[in-house]
Amino acid sequence: MADFGWPVEREGLERASSRWWVFLLLGVAAAALGLLLMFDLFTAVRTVALLAAFGLMVTGLGELVSAGRYRSILGIVAGVVLFVAGVLAALWPDITLWVLAVVAGIGLIISGAARIMGALALRVEGWGWLFVGGALSVVVGFLAIGWPDVTILALGLLLGIRMLLFGISEIAFALALHDVRGSLQQ
Repeated sequence: MADFGWPVEREGLERASSRWWVFLLLGVAAAALGLLLMFDLFTAVRTVALLAAFGLMVTGLGELVSAGRYRSILGIVAGVVLFVAGVLAALWPDITLWVLAVVAGIGLIISGAARIMGALALRVEGWGWLFVGGALSVVVGFLAIGWPDVTILALGLLLGIRMLLFGISEIAFALALHDVRGSLQQ
């Protein structure tokens, strides 16, 4: 085995790299939903609110799936917060924009902080993408809280951009894991 200098055991790396396709599928789904949120905003405000809620749930599930790579309870907390925020938004489609913006913003900030901490703690192949995705999530979260009177269209656009970038970072991470898997099998 080549010595990559990573602070990760071979078994843990092999297990993570064998699931590279899960991160790829998650990334593709998140990127597609992000594009849908960004470019189909004018069909119906109610649809955008439900898509935003679904986007939060998908992102929350993604955080839960990837929480193992952080080796931190914070990743699990972030995933649960995002998922619950999505469920609340779906159950209250007529919720005021201010509450939706605050709930989404808090969820995105916690999720982004968890991704940043995980990226810095592990420093495995592709960690920079995780860091960038986390930092963007924090920025979008603060924007959502800072503009509570913005329309659902703008919130959908911000969430769509965040989801697209999350999807791209997950795709890049998956491809890096796939490359690692090939290196480990040699």
